[in-house]
Amino acid sequence: MYQALYRKYRPKTLDDVYGQDTIVKIIKNSIINNQISHAYLFAGPRGTGKTSIAKIFAKIINCENPKNCQPCGKCVSCTQKNNSDIIEIDAASNNGVDEIRELRNKVNLLPAYGKYKVYIIDEVHMLTQGAFNALLKTLEEPPAHVIFILATTDPHKVIETILSRCQRLDFKKISPTAIVENLKNIAQKEKIDITEDALYEIANLADGGMRDSVGMLDQARAYTEGKITINDIHDINGTLTEKDLNNLLENIINNKLDEILEKIDIYNDKGKNFVKLIEEFINFIRNIILFKEAPNYFQEKKQNIEIYQNIAPKITINELFSIIEILNKYSFEMKNNTNSKLLFELSFIKIISEKNNKIVEKSINISNFNEKNLKNTPKIQNNSQKNEKNVENSTINVKQNEQKPNKILKSEETKQSSNYQQNKKNTKVIKENLEKIKQIRIDNTLAHFNKQEVRNITPTLELLNDLLLDPEYSHPASIILDGTLKAASNENLIFVYKTKRLSDLFNENLPIIEETIEKILNKKYNLIATNLDEWEIIKNDFNHKLRPFIYKEELFKLEDIFKNEEEPKNNIETMFEDIIEYN
Repeated sequence: MYQALYRKYRPKTLDDVYGQDTIVKIIKNSIINNQISHAYLFAGPRGTGKTSIAKIFAKIINCENPKNCQPCGKCVSCTQKNNSDIIEIDAASNNGVDEIRELRNKVNLLPAYGKYKVYIIDEVHMLTQGAFNALLKTLEEPPAHVIFILATTDPHKVIETILSRCQRLDFKKISPTAIVENLKNIAQKEKIDITEDALYEIANLADGGMRDSVGMLDQARAYTEGKITINDIHDINGTLTEKDLNNLLENIINNKLDEILEKIDIYNDKGKNFVKLIEEFINFIRNIILFKEAPNYFQEKKQNIEIYQNIAPKITINELFSIIEILNKYSFEMKNNTNSKLLFELSFIKIISEKNNKIVEKSINISNFNEKNLKNTPKIQNNSQKNEKNVENSTINVKQNEQKPNKILKSEETKQSSNYQQNKKNTKVIKENLEKIKQIRIDNTLAHFNKQEVRNITPTLELLNDLLLDPEYSHPASIILDGTLKAASNENLIFVYKTKRLSDLFNENLPIIEETIEKILNKKYNLIATNLDEWEIIKNDFNHKLRPFIYKEELFKLEDIFKNEEEPKNNIETMFEDIIEYN
């Protein structure tokens, strides 16, 4: 019968263990100095050698003639296939009080062959509270011939009273270098032809687990008849090559969303794992950031840097961080959602949408800056005679300016200061008006609160995702999607955002946002946004009826409030005089 490679090449001595040098040293010294504890806790990720080292440790301390902390392999204890002195218990399936009581009754039995009876309890965090309590006393004061080794991948789930009674050894993830070294030895012994980059890819995908990496090598051998390449590893695991990841990023840079979506369809047909793909893409972007910011470190860790040399100059650090932020958000959601392909697609739509919005905003700012400068720039005379005349009179002008330079400068400064103060005044007026609107619309919504309206509208808001590609509505759609609809009436909607900055952004764009909502709901609503802290206070007041929410008819128009005129026609009092109550 065929034996899996991870079982065939399981470490048999401490010297066979890869990547856990600290743990091996502690165990060797405790054996040499005869300082063996009565209870150990082996904690660490899966496939890092916890159970293997526990078995080797048990074998060494029961060996009649150990040499250099290695079992002799010849004594009775070493040659027993099913040594009754080494009891391995799976806590996942034996996690009840009865099983632990039975164990407690058997610990007084003397070992049959060696010096110690060793109980290896695997996945100990799976024990119930009652089972932990039943184990406590025995674990604290076991018979002299008993040693407990508890192994777990989740030490935080083990109760403190158990932890305090054990000597804890934390196993770390095994480095890719150590994994590759072990895989090379196995490949050589098994005559497996595999490229070095494929070995490193296995090590990266194993994420520090030696058992996973050996299992992957075994799978690759079954998949490929000839030489195993890096493409074979990606096919087996449903992942992408760096070249494919590079092409995805190139398409983002070039705004080629159609090509990205076509590739996602192809990946789906090939059975790619989209959760792994998004994690790989995040890691690929992280490598680009390292290449740009820490090139020396990157070159030490990475062998093939040609791809990064080509792509790095085409994108900025800020853009890379922005992409990672979006991908992280969708990566978390994908792990808790069955339709990972849809979320994978939406992550790229969101990335390109935000990228385009920033470009549009930047172009608007530049155009506004240019218009402002053109207005403030004196007209240039193209007439050559006038230019000559200006040159001739330059000396006179300089002398005159030398006599009263402050007047000229002060005149320009006064003009600029006046414009700045006027813009500041306009912004202040709009903000004050928005605060008044906010109060009125919150009161109006809760005065006629309709829970069913919220339930009806919320699913329809998903249509906003379709507008993310529309240049006219992509920006307001993305703003709305960042919030949550919390309250509604037949006329009003309240959206809540995590921060005040986001809710202010919503309110400052009310006209276009209301137009966007009307486009997808086919109904005109009066909208307003608030932040989470404010909403908790409002909700508390509403639920406990701490203040009345009275409906007041809106007698203002949003377009009048958002007019950017030099002199606002209506101040706050005149605009809201019929609907504001003064205390």
